Amino acid sequence: MRLAVCSSKGGVGKTTTAANLAAALARHGRVLAVDVDPQDSLGRAFGVVAKRGDDSLAALLDDSAADARAVIRHDVSPGLDLLPAHPELETMAARLASTGGLITSIRRVLRPLLTDYDHIVLDTRGDLGGLTLAAVCAADAVLTVFTSDPGSALGVARVAAFLEQHRTYENTSAVLVGVACAVWDQQGRAAREVAGALEGTDLPLLTTRVPLSRRVPTSTLSKRPVVLSHPTSPVGSAYLALADEVLAAAERVPA
Repeated sequence: MRLAVCSSKGGVGKTTTAANLAAALARHGRVLAVDVDPQDSLGRAFGVVAKRGDDSLAALLDDSAADARAVIRHDVSPGLDLLPAHPELETMAARLASTGGLITSIRRVLRPLLTDYDHIVLDTRGDLGGLTLAAVCAADAVLTVFTSDPGSALGVARVAAFLEQHRTYENTSAVLVGVACAVWDQQGRAAREVAGALEGTDLPLLTTRVPLSRRVPTSTLSKRPVVLSHPTSPVGSAYLALADEVLAAAERVPA
């Protein structure tokens, strides 16, 4: 599975979800986590920071002959390698967009690595711009997330429409395999209303709901996703269950 975790806005727990899914999927095989956000939040979730642009995904987009394996950080957690981002990724994306090379750029970088990994998880930036499209074009599955914020339901719809639009343009064949609740406030009325609204659509709403938890910001500070630091906690168990559900959903997608 090549899974892109997307949202149309920030602050919905997208990167936390991507980090925990990557760590959880590493229980099922070798995983590569790819940070496609110039803010390099996914790398930071594992304590990995590229100090220079030439030691990150930006360098691989810049030079088609560069060896991706030389840039990857190996074994940042059990079974998990990471390809970090860097702020220079923003400049590189703009340059490639001006020449028409951005959409296929990440797919090109990952192509030599596909046989090295059982799963690849791409964390995108919190928008539906060119870098996000490049990540989606490198994926065969997409996961989007919502929270107890009513505005996040609209964000889910925007991601679904984004995929349909670019499937029409033949930029991608990636399938939306799941819509996940990333920060579930089970006591909140707004949360119930958002979930109810999404249940009334034909979107692939997943049953696992990751609860709101203080362990999540604590794990961010410790640079260790909660499925590694507290796997038996309610939030850790939820992310593990979510990974299993996403994997099962992806396996049901026709080849």
